[in-house]
Amino acid sequence: MLRFHKEKIEVTLAEDGNEPTSFSHRGTVYTIRKIVKAWQDGAFQGPAGRGGQAKQWWNQHGRMFYRVITDDNITFELCHDSRKNQWFLSKEWRQSDQE
Repeated sequence: MLRFHKEKIEVTLAEDGNEPTSFSHRGTVYTIRKIVKAWQDGAFQGPAGRGGQAKQWWNQHGRMFYRVITDDNITFELCHDSRKNQWFLSKEWRQSDQE
């Protein structure tokens, strides 16, 4: 079963500062064994104007998503909001959920 979260988490990045290597959620530290997929949400999140949200390329503020597998063989989806420099746990799949 898929579990949805929208909780802030603390993330440790690789030495180059680009990819997550571990994260902490509810007092448990998870070490990332593998990044399965990484993608950017290119949604326009600029300030809304008279015609709705801004659609100029310079107002785009995409979020970066990572689907990862931890050493405990749990799959998580992490989200990084670069505007606020905050990380969130988005989804979780346990091994028993994937069978």
